Order: sequence, then structure tokens, then C-alpha cells
Amino acid sequence: MMTNFFDFFTGKNKHIAIVATAAPLVIFGSILAGWALANRSCKTRKPMIKRFSSKTLNLATLHGGKLAYQKLVDYHDAQVDAEALRRAETELDRLLEEEQLDFYMLQRAVAKLEMSGKEEHAVAKLEKALEKMKEENKQLEAYETDMLLVEMLIYKGDFEKANKCECLKHEEISDARRPLYKAIIHIMLDRPKGKEEAKKCWEDFMEIQRHFEWPPCSNEIQAHKVITDFNEFEREVKLLKDDIAKAHAKKTQA
Repeated sequence: MMTNFFDFFTGKNKHIAIVATAAPLVIFGSILAGWALANRSCKTRKPMIKRFSSKTLNLATLHGGKLAYQKLVDYHDAQVDAEALRRAETELDRLLEEEQLDFYMLQRAVAKLEMSGKEEHAVAKLEKALEKMKEENKQLEAYETDMLLVEMLIYKGDFEKANKCECLKHEEISDARRPLYKAIIHIMLDRPKGKEEAKKCWEDFMEIQRHFEWPPCSNEIQAHKVITDFNEFEREVKLLKDDIAKAHAKKTQA
């Protein structure tokens, strides 16, 4: 069964293997587009709550592609829709209980929890769901849920635990998220030779993107700056790390 699962993602099915965000990395243009869409709804604003951390926003810019764009829109819409964030936890529970998981909607749901400062809630729910999926031998669901868990653990600042997630060990799977997350984690941990490891993972990530040659949607990312330089990528990751540290400091002071 596990062999069949890996075949689904590797050379035998490379046209399917793009579970990853294989469009080029994008930044800045997405932020402007998100603000434009949010401002478009100013006339019908819903009650606002305090401004949320930008951790999701920053990691979304590192992902690139359609899902990253939607996360940016969600982030800015959240500024005017506090009720949507209050519903996020219930929404995640509902999505995890469905027979056929909607990974796209799950990604958006956990991002909303992070926006509301509840990443630890998302981690707990994902860990519980992951354990159940493993018991039921739902390998694809477990793999995708583990990827979501990696992202939430990064937001939570638990980089060591994120680095130990099973999904990051399967180098035979053509999934660009694996080297992307590993590159981010290596930079976050800031260990000796960590930069070299991060750069190697970054190069692997870029190679997967080039291999699949997934064209960006011109309607969504035509104005974006493409990140192709490791040093620029490293700077963006460090900004994300700063946001995570600031968010933790605020929680400690509260």
C-alpha cells in the first residue's frame, strides 16, 4: 500500500505529482492585490477586531501560486471580517470529519486560525486527526495533513518539532513543499551549516518547480516579483521569524 502511495507522487505519475505549489515564488504584488480586493468591500465592512499577525501573510508569499494568493486575500479580508475568524475553529472540525478531505479548504481554515492567534489549536486538531488517519491507513490524507501540521508548527515557533514531521522525510515524493519547508526550518533554527543545508533545500525546491514548468496564472500574479535568489529568500524567512517572535512576546505579555 505504501509503495502504491509513493508511486502516485513519483516518476510513474509526474503529471499528478504536483501536490506542491509549483508556480514561481511571488511577493509584493500579491500583497497589493490582496489589499485591493479587501478595499473593494469597504462599503460593507463587518465588525473589526485587532489587527492580526502577519505570519500567514509572509509564509504565503514564500509559497507562491494560486493558494498563496488566496491566503493573502483571506488575510486582508480577515481585517474586516472578525466573525469569519471566530468560525474558523468550527470550520476546521467540520472539514476534518468529512469522508473526502478538501485539502484546499483545510489549508485556508488552518491559516485563518493562525490569523486569529490560535495556531496551537490548529496544531492540536491536526495532530489528533493525523493519528486517526494513520490508524485507518489513509496514507494520502495523513501525508497532506502532516504537511499542514508542518506549516502550523512553523507559525507556532516549534521549528524542532516541525523538522521531525514524517512528510519531510520522503525525498522520493515530488512535492515542492518538502524542500521549501525544510529550507525555512534550517534558516529558522540558525544552526552551524544551517545556511548551507537551507540553500541546498532551496535549490531542490527551485528544481522541482522548473521540472514541472507550471505556468503562473496571469490574472493572479502578473505583477508580482519572482523570488529566484536564495539571499532574498533568506531575508524573507528571517522577517517571518521576527513576526513569530513578536507574536510570542505579545502572548507572553498578555
